[in-house]
Amino acid sequence: MPRVDLKNVCMSAIFKKVYRFDLTAIKPLEIVLTPKDKDFNDYLDQLIDAVIDDDRSKKYLFPADPTAIAVAIGKVLAGKNTATAAVGLADRLLRIEVDVQGRLDHLEKEVQKGILIEALVTRKEKKFFLLIKAEHVDFINESDNKRATGLPIKKKIFKAFCAYIDKKDKLTHAMVTDYAAVIASYWWKDYLELEPEYTNEYNTERSLEVLDTKVFNKLKRDHPVDHTYLRNATVQYFRSHKAFVMTDFIKTIVKSYTPEDDTLDVEALSKKILELPEKGKFDAHFEIVPEKLKKRIVNRIKLTPVLDLVIKENIDLKSEVSAFIDDGVKYIKIRTDEGYKYFKKEQ
Repeated sequence: MPRVDLKNVCMSAIFKKVYRFDLTAIKPLEIVLTPKDKDFNDYLDQLIDAVIDDDRSKKYLFPADPTAIAVAIGKVLAGKNTATAAVGLADRLLRIEVDVQGRLDHLEKEVQKGILIEALVTRKEKKFFLLIKAEHVDFINESDNKRATGLPIKKKIFKAFCAYIDKKDKLTHAMVTDYAAVIASYWWKDYLELEPEYTNEYNTERSLEVLDTKVFNKLKRDHPVDHTYLRNATVQYFRSHKAFVMTDFIKTIVKSYTPEDDTLDVEALSKKILELPEKGKFDAHFEIVPEKLKKRIVNRIKLTPVLDLVIKENIDLKSEVSAFIDDGVKYIKIRTDEGYKYFKKEQ
């Protein structure tokens, strides 16, 4: 999916509202913004910028029939009943979060308190409408050494919706994100009423297929040892994570890898993989469906025209297999108790 590179571009807010969220309250409380609140206004602008530039987001589409969210955004775009539309967006989220909390009570979990930011902004002739639920964290206030609650400045915690708007003020699609690995269904489905462009099943299969055809097949030819390590580590990543997040995958699997072949450029490889979702038509963030991984677990290394080495798990091959040359002939040596009995010579 195309991303908009708008970093370090001045943002202009056409419309901005902020509401404080507390599930014990009957209604969200509007926080009136004034020029005097410079720190808070700066925080809001930084958060909006972070959401627009977020590379952990997933693409969603608007249903053909108008939804409550789409109708409210339309009113803001038209400049009609904007205050009513803004309150409606906040009230809707509060009702849904109260319902979610009711389902979580028996699990002793809580829907986090926080603020809801609603904003219509422009950046470099691009227009966006954003809904951001920024969540509170607990901390110790150093001034009185007492527990307090507030918004984290550096590591912001939020769920976000960023609608892309064309030149005719029509909603084209939305990018949705969640600070958690899995995007909460109540956020994208119940509240925003969106439709994913690609299903999780499709994303799971398609991403592995594209990684194989566009990355691992070439590695197998040019860097066979590195191919084995990276591909198996990739399969293990998919099997051990609930969600795939491209930036996390690259950081965890690719950039942290030390190549066996010094000619392998890890940075160039990382850049190539980062471009795959857009080129290969899958999401950069999706929930992994384990049932779609079964056929991807086994990896084969061709040893001779009639003999393959089958690797079923992500193991440290260095401790199990070694290569050597004896009298000009190339061999591999495999440590195996089970296989030994098939090849041992009787004394």
